[in-house]
Amino acid sequence: MNRTEILRLQREKVLANIVEDYVNRAKWLTELMDIDDEIEEMEKNHKVN
Repeated sequence: MNRTEILRLQREKVLANIVEDYVNRAKWLTELMDIDDEIEEMEKNHKVN
């Protein structure tokens, strides 16, 4: 399993947590943004190389 696949699985878990753990929604949204940023950065680097 590569890093992108791991990030996508983690993203799915975070999305589920946003729905279930409404009180900590800001925490989960921040984590979701971090994951999306890392995926985007990896895609940019892959296109450059």
